[in-house]
Amino acid sequence: MAHPSIKIDTNVQSTKRGLPDNDPGFEVLVEQGNPRLETGNTEDVPPFLCQSVTEIHEKFEDLEWIQRSRMADGMNSNDPAHPFAIDKDPRVLARNRYLNVQAWANCRVHLQVPEGECDFINASPITLKDSVTHEEHKYIATQGPKHGLLSHFWQMVFQESKDVGVVIMLTQTFEAGREKCAQYFPLNLEQPSMDLISEELSDPFVSDESHPDESTSVMGNVTLLESFLDDTARSEVRKLQLTIGSESKIIWHFLFAGWADHCKPEGNDRQGLLELIKLSASKCDADNPRFVHCSAGVGRTGTFIALDHLLRELESGQLLQVTETDADPVFDVVNLMREQRMMMVYNELQMQFIYEVLREQTDVKLGKYTIESSGQSEPRSAKVPKLDDQDIYVPPSKPELEPVPDRVETPMRSWSGTPEISDNEET
Repeated sequence: MAHPSIKIDTNVQSTKRGLPDNDPGFEVLVEQGNPRLETGNTEDVPPFLCQSVTEIHEKFEDLEWIQRSRMADGMNSNDPAHPFAIDKDPRVLARNRYLNVQAWANCRVHLQVPEGECDFINASPITLKDSVTHEEHKYIATQGPKHGLLSHFWQMVFQESKDVGVVIMLTQTFEAGREKCAQYFPLNLEQPSMDLISEELSDPFVSDESHPDESTSVMGNVTLLESFLDDTARSEVRKLQLTIGSESKIIWHFLFAGWADHCKPEGNDRQGLLELIKLSASKCDADNPRFVHCSAGVGRTGTFIALDHLLRELESGQLLQVTETDADPVFDVVNLMREQRMMMVYNELQMQFIYEVLREQTDVKLGKYTIESSGQSEPRSAKVPKLDDQDIYVPPSKPELEPVPDRVETPMRSWSGTPEISDNEET
């Protein structure tokens, strides 16, 4: 039976104002309804969760400079084996959703294809180690599937997952009038099956209208077995059967509805995200990677993965033992993820969100306040201290990111610095 989708408002209104004592070009967004960032009770709270937003801003800028240096080293080395090398093959560029968001050439998923064919998919394996058990938790961060390349995504899920796969979708297919992701899975039981066409795995520069039916065949299908709404996780949950050739696997698909573009989850949406982190982790072992995507696969995707890891560190008590004033696990984790996939936790608002959630959950763990059965908390958790005399601070936005055209005839252009993504394009 079909069910109504959870709806979100993807047209968030905001206004701009300048910060005092900053360059004229430095602006911040004042998001309507954004709560004040208060100091609160910091007793027993690790120093890194008592920082001001100014300090968080400076740390994010440090991450950006490290990223620029990382990318420059990769480009200037002219060494395809460099850890931060970027593949400039036009066939690779054609498979990206955005021009400057790409998996590192030596840290990416390789599709299993016949020799000589392009095996690129814009997806990166991410590994984070538990500080207590030293167990490695695995993820695959990927862009939202593109039209005409859906078989790439499902082939990757099939080959990289074990008996059961878990896919977490943090974007809607369309937000604020822009396509963020192709519709790559069956929506309801009225049309429960979707064929996967092997033609999609061919070279986009060869397969065209002059070869209409050449090598076209069904390589498999995705079938919807059941679907339901999980209100606590603010998600549409689908149990899928993925069949490639004669083999099949069960795939759990979670579509989170509480994270509109260029904003952060608040209230029930924030609590829903925490529930989704727990629910998705319960469906597979640590060494069976969860597939996480938004649109470009770096902003909301990176934030989700960072929170999944850091909340586990908090639960084990490790974060509460961080007493050195210069230690910052958030900075370290984001930097480690960016070594594995560029631009993870893309903007400052997302990084600020990580600190906020960790501070709130730390206060819960320390017994500073409790979460009632209704999901509401009283008193409100302390957040990151406010910036000087500003009641509300939301970090500056960035220029829009240019989508890759349907047909790309030229190699990937050189980068002179950090590629930019607009908050309106991928957060």
